Amino acid sequence: MQIHVSYEHRSKGIGKKLFERCADKARAMGARKLYISAHSSEESQLFYTNVGCIDAVEIDKKLAEYEPYDRQMEYVL
Repeated sequence: MQIHVSYEHRSKGIGKKLFERCADKARAMGARKLYISAHSSEESQLFYTNVGCIDAVEIDKKLAEYEPYDRQMEYVL
């Protein structure tokens, strides 16, 4: 799944709401963490940091190799 908010609609809380809905759904399905391969842009990484994500403890090596410039992060539910 990907979360994207068009530039003209950013800074309105839309991304945060989308992220919260994803987290809520994951919790309801029994997940304990979300794994995020955050785009290499500072803006994307700042967004994930601001919603509470941290650098991933367990790295998905295949995904990290596929997107070597992404920052591997996680969100504990």
